[in-house]
Amino acid sequence: AVVSTQSTGGQHTLAIALFGAAGITDFLDGQIARRYPSQRSLLGSIIDPIGDKTLMGCTTFAVWYTGLMPTWLVFIILGRDLTLLGGSGIAKYKSLDKFSLRKMFSFTDASFEVKPGWHGKLNMCLQLGAVLACLAAPIFQFQGHIYLDMYLITTGVMGVYSLIQYILTYKEVIRKIDKKPDWMEHEK
Repeated sequence: AVVSTQSTGGQHTLAIALFGAAGITDFLDGQIARRYPSQRSLLGSIIDPIGDKTLMGCTTFAVWYTGLMPTWLVFIILGRDLTLLGGSGIAKYKSLDKFSLRKMFSFTDASFEVKPGWHGKLNMCLQLGAVLACLAAPIFQFQGHIYLDMYLITTGVMGVYSLIQYILTYKEVIRKIDKKPDWMEHEK
């Protein structure tokens, strides 16, 4: 929210610094969780991606609102993230034996896991770079520059590719959840 407020208020340098700090601390948090298994938790594995999506969503919207990011890229970034959250929700719902809000939002049991592939990680890096580049464009006067445009197009293409890969992954996860074990078929 602070990054968004600074970027919409024209404080692009401060917004870059805050966004960069948020990105670095998120990276370090991930490194700590990977290096020290005792620091991992199911709750953290659920909240971290939601935090990432919130940071990217708010900042992307703010950068677009100030006219620094093209609308088509905002639709790709936000659409991809909302689709990923929706896919997780659908898979979680389908994994429940009986629906209840308590089970739906339970952090104590993971009925499936979707790990980010190389495409998701690369996409996130490109998106972070796109936000930073769009924030830096007015400072360094490279708005509308061909290299910035090419970078934003590359980010958009990678976002669509990553979205397609996640849709295929969630489709497979849901297919496995829907497939009943043989022993359940014989109990009719």
